[in-house]
Amino acid sequence: TIDVNSLPSIVGSDIDSDNSDDSISEGNPTLDLDLDVLPCIRNRRSIFPNGFKKNPPPLDERIVRSLLDAALYGPFHGKCFAGNRHPAKFVVLGKESMVNMQLLTLQYYDTHWKDLGCWSSEEEYQSFRKSTEDEITGRWAPVSCMIAVVMRRQSGPRRFPEWEEAAAVACAVQNMHIQSTRFKQLACYWSSWHDAARDCVEMKRFLDMGDEDKCMGFFIVAQAKNPDFQVRRTRDPSLMDVEWRS
Repeated sequence: TIDVNSLPSIVGSDIDSDNSDDSISEGNPTLDLDLDVLPCIRNRRSIFPNGFKKNPPPLDERIVRSLLDAALYGPFHGKCFAGNRHPAKFVVLGKESMVNMQLLTLQYYDTHWKDLGCWSSEEEYQSFRKSTEDEITGRWAPVSCMIAVVMRRQSGPRRFPEWEEAAAVACAVQNMHIQSTRFKQLACYWSSWHDAARDCVEMKRFLDMGDEDKCMGFFIVAQAKNPDFQVRRTRDPSLMDVEWRS
């Protein structure tokens, strides 16, 4: 077993497209790596509603289409088997559809809040309901679109393990998120949404899902209040367990 702490860190170093070859090749002049994509990955950022621009201009639809194009190139098993499509299904919700989805969420909780056991009294539930309803014209009002993330349990004749399909969908969303860094004005993040409403039969109908399909939340696409924000975070390699074996 090799002690990974004794190895030079690539992810933790200050690499950009101008000096990446030099920083990696130091001590080994024969090594020539193109790491231009690494800054894009490191600059992936989640911007939450308090960072959304109020009353933004309409977002060019081509930008959203570029996110979906990036998602298409995530890995999945279907290419190995004729007839299988990508397990991800994305439903792009515009302004009206976003409101309808939120109203569906409220209607579901109105009907089932007692059975869910999340609130100790009706007064407590009504407080949650009011804050959630206020979000329709509050925190979610500036959003350009919400992209529902659906995992199709079986997208062709071959049935794969569920975890593999879920992983493929997650990779597709990560591709969207990385592509979003191409546009400084975007403010995106992946919301898990209200879990009980997200998983309910009514949501399946709304998103035209199959019985075994799963909604994995919504990819929020808004516009940034501060588009010139510079990502300055670093992640220490010790955050992730890595073991090298010969």
